[in-house]
Amino acid sequence: MRLIYAFKHLVKGYKYVMPTYILSVLGLFLISHLAPVIGTILILPIAIGVSRVMINAAVERTNLVGLPILLGFKPTYYIPNLVFLVLRQVFIYLPLAIGTIVSVYVFDFLDFFSFDNTAAIANLIAFSLPSAIISLMFSMVPYLLADERFDQRKHNPLKVSIKIMHGNYIKLVMIRLFFAPWIALQSTGLIYLLQTYYNRLFGGNPPLDFLKPVFFITPLVILFIMPWYQMVHAELYAKLRYKVRNYR
Repeated sequence: MRLIYAFKHLVKGYKYVMPTYILSVLGLFLISHLAPVIGTILILPIAIGVSRVMINAAVERTNLVGLPILLGFKPTYYIPNLVFLVLRQVFIYLPLAIGTIVSVYVFDFLDFFSFDNTAAIANLIAFSLPSAIISLMFSMVPYLLADERFDQRKHNPLKVSIKIMHGNYIKLVMIRLFFAPWIALQSTGLIYLLQTYYNRLFGGNPPLDFLKPVFFITPLVILFIMPWYQMVHAELYAKLRYKVRNYR
């Protein structure tokens, strides 16, 4: 049902949601190329503006006030927003980083496994699962930071996200499984685009022909599937946010 509600609200509020969403996509793309590590980190609060317009559309309140894209960069809240979002990313990717180190240095060094197959599978099972679980636990953090009714001075959004999601992991897992093929197609299409760009710039072999079809799916994914994916999260948040104590 969340998928259907999110679809309806996205279509209804598309003109309201998409300017902020497109600006965030372009901003992340440009900054990640100009300053791949530091720039990407510093611009993380851009997600808060997107989350705000998604929440507003989910509750059918599309009154546009100021520039939502700048919401996460307000001087008073920028540093706390950045800290919480960075911590969220660190917690999510830390198991994968540990798994990569284990696969490369331990399995290969001891020669117990072949790194190309068994070690990769062991890494996927042992370390991707914790990352996926942590991702579910902290999935509501951007929406909490974006919600004007949430006071981050009184509540830690990391802890509150865990509380909100308690007992609702299966719902979000099913949602993400529904969107997983589309996200995979988008990633493959972007790989083809970047390969083409760098090959033309620096020379080299052209991208593989079998990647060409997915490139044409990328605009559909960016302009509709991914906003729908985020809208479903906003719908879920709007339904579960009553769990926050002393919610105004």
